[in-house]
Amino acid sequence: MKKLLYVIPVVVLLSACNQAPKTAEDARDVKSASTEATVLKVDNSASTLKWEGAKITETVHHGTINISEGTLSVNNGQLEAGSFTIDMNSINCQDLTEDDGKLKLEGHLKSGDFFMTETYPTAKFEISSVAAAAGADGSTHTVSGNLTIKNITKGISFPATIAVSENNATASAKFVINRNEWDVVWGGSKTEQGIKDYLQNNLIKDEIAFDVNLKAAK
Repeated sequence: MKKLLYVIPVVVLLSACNQAPKTAEDARDVKSASTEATVLKVDNSASTLKWEGAKITETVHHGTINISEGTLSVNNGQLEAGSFTIDMNSINCQDLTEDDGKLKLEGHLKSGDFFMTETYPTAKFEISSVAAAAGADGSTHTVSGNLTIKNITKGISFPATIAVSENNATASAKFVINRNEWDVVWGGSKTEQGIKDYLQNNLIKDEIAFDVNLKAAK
């Protein structure tokens, strides 16, 4: 027990040295579609949301989360508004098997130590603005919007690649958030097991990377 307590300050120091920069801003007004817009339904089976997280030891875990519903509203060949909902109970780790900790990690991510999916089963992103902005990475627009996780809503912005046709639209983007800004942090007990959990949590980097690909049609 004393040895564990002694290690805590060292881990906190390591975590502070690796602290991720701020990624969020104040939430903005959500963009509403105009009456002239065509509302396209996101195809859940064809759309994907991938996640990636890492420990300070450089061990990387990655997987998927299901998109349960969403819409993209287009007007005059441009994306005007939209949102999508994420099923947080569908968190899936793809780099582990059941024999080497897949279910344990998935359970940990869903627990109160991270996303608390029993209380907050969904997360959501809602567009506040879309601006044409060609990027060196091939992106075509800058998308801003509100990301809600654990009932905490904050604004984020990121480059995206958007294509719109008469009856279809696709949107893809990669962005990183600092999990602390949505209170995705350990809040366990001070028991010996709790301290072990604390150490494990604080060996995980603050950044979570997402890769979103949406396909929508009439």
